[in-house]
Amino acid sequence: MTTPRIPSPTDPQARVLYLTREGCHLCEDALPVVRAEADRVGSTVEVRDIDEDAQLQADWDYDVPVIIVDGKVHAKYRVDAEQLRAALRKRPWWRRLTGRA
Repeated sequence: MTTPRIPSPTDPQARVLYLTREGCHLCEDALPVVRAEADRVGSTVEVRDIDEDAQLQADWDYDVPVIIVDGKVHAKYRVDAEQLRAALRKRPWWRRLTGRA
């Protein structure tokens, strides 16, 4: 089995990339938590449907939702608000230098 490729957000302001698909009940439960925690730190969430991209579907078909924070997989299936909050508190060096969220 190959390691799935971790996509980058197309929005430069988004620290969180949220991989989902239509009809996923776990995705519907996790998205409000992810958005609330991103709002808390002044960041945006880019939501991407894996079924609209063949490569994303091949890489993440059985793992949605996938929460990627600053280019690293933070969680799959379920999200813990406190753990996500802690991850979002840590800002990458380049964001600290540029003053971005």
